[in-house]
Amino acid sequence: MDVLTAIQSLEKEWDTVQEIGFFGELESRSFNAAKFKRVQDILKSIEVPEGENLDKRFVEVVWFMPTFMRWQQDGWRIDGKDTKQLDEAISYVEQRLTTILGLP
Repeated sequence: MDVLTAIQSLEKEWDTVQEIGFFGELESRSFNAAKFKRVQDILKSIEVPEGENLDKRFVEVVWFMPTFMRWQQDGWRIDGKDTKQLDEAISYVEQRLTTILGLP
């Protein structure tokens, strides 16, 4: 998947108004495995050609993912919810973004 298509797909996952996206629903302390699978599929399919500069909007929609997900852990713990599924999702996102963006 090219970066511009990925931006469009990931923006939908950030939808918080109608909670149609994974992150919008996660903010309501609900982990939807099917929606996370969509995020995984998007992240798996992203191809950034070597040496290409990244689109600013692309960075905006991906860099905050792990931080946002970690913030949700606190609320889950306060509610006494098991965070295993969320923990595994955070690990996946961090690893995949490292592959896509690289390391300094």
